[in-house]
Amino acid sequence: MAIIGIIAEFNPLHAGHKRLIDSVKQPDNTIICALSGNFVQRGDVSILSKQKRAEQALKCGVDIVSEIPVLWSMSTAQNFALAGVWQLYNLNCEKIVFGSECGDIQKLLTAADILLSDDFSSLVCESIKSGITFAAARQQAAEALGIDSTLLSSPNDNLGIEYIIAAKKLNLPMKFDCIKRMGASHDSNCADTSFVSSSFLRQKILDGNIGYAERFMPILLRGMINEENTADIARIEKAILGILRLKSQDELKNLPDISEGIENKLYFSIRVASSLEELSSMIKTKRYTLARVRRLILSAALGFDNEFFMTTPPYTRLLGFSKHGESVLKNIASITPVVTKASQIKQLENEAANKVFAAESRATDLYNLSFKTPRECGEEFKAKLLKY
Repeated sequence: MAIIGIIAEFNPLHAGHKRLIDSVKQPDNTIICALSGNFVQRGDVSILSKQKRAEQALKCGVDIVSEIPVLWSMSTAQNFALAGVWQLYNLNCEKIVFGSECGDIQKLLTAADILLSDDFSSLVCESIKSGITFAAARQQAAEALGIDSTLLSSPNDNLGIEYIIAAKKLNLPMKFDCIKRMGASHDSNCADTSFVSSSFLRQKILDGNIGYAERFMPILLRGMINEENTADIARIEKAILGILRLKSQDELKNLPDISEGIENKLYFSIRVASSLEELSSMIKTKRYTLARVRRLILSAALGFDNEFFMTTPPYTRLLGFSKHGESVLKNIASITPVVTKASQIKQLENEAANKVFAAESRATDLYNLSFKTPRECGEEFKAKLLKY
């Protein structure tokens, strides 16, 4: 029996995701998914709560779903990958499978080795001095060392490489494989295929075209999305701006992934911006991409600092499991604690675990205002484990 891992946002889960799950769903296999929390990598709220997305994953064949805490799920590709890979290893996964534009795992493994080399690091440092973004410097250095130029500019390939790098940095004996992505590209607004992007579906859902969006989702998920359970960051825009205006310059200095004195620009921009879009555009620079800026803004609003940046989560919290998954969990030998409810985190008497959970609770309390009908505080303490 093989335990296979998938790292995902499922924001929302669509036909392409189901194809990935089905590709590794064998009678003797157990599929474990490390799933993003309520705030995601692009610096936004997830369209559906982590509990609803976990439910979708279980319905589509995943056996165990753990959450990637928000300190990692709303972070850089490197930090996101570090948490996802570690959690899957902690749940005894032997192999991680992911979607890929190129569909060539050997090419991605080779690229990861080059990116970990001293020559690559030196070239990146030299390129950054010219004033270009880290991503551009990374691509430039990679091309100079013979890496296919499309790999780092293709979102799924790039993230897959980060998974491999994370495992190597953590010295984990993980195996990797990839499934070639079909249909529309990552952020495409194209609908002339059965496999559309999550970005396309999110926009249709927020526009009120839920029925149309569901045409591109697995049939067994239809009817699970409605106006009441979809989140929209526009509903908490003023709340975020209000929180930010209360921040001092010193409070902005230790945000995750911040450098070069950008906190000063962030501070003064906060004082005049009247929308999140305006604030993001004021802060964005050559070196700070829009997604990175949005993450900084939300990190500041949520009171996050860099204490846990590029570390591994101190616990693995399960969101749900199938009957098969439950039987497998009984034989899992984890390194860090595996928990199913908030009270177990407190019982750990671990300062790092308590801080991570406190950050998760703050994030969910703010996230709960992004629904059409605002939800109460304290949901992290009340959330029920899903059993499918």
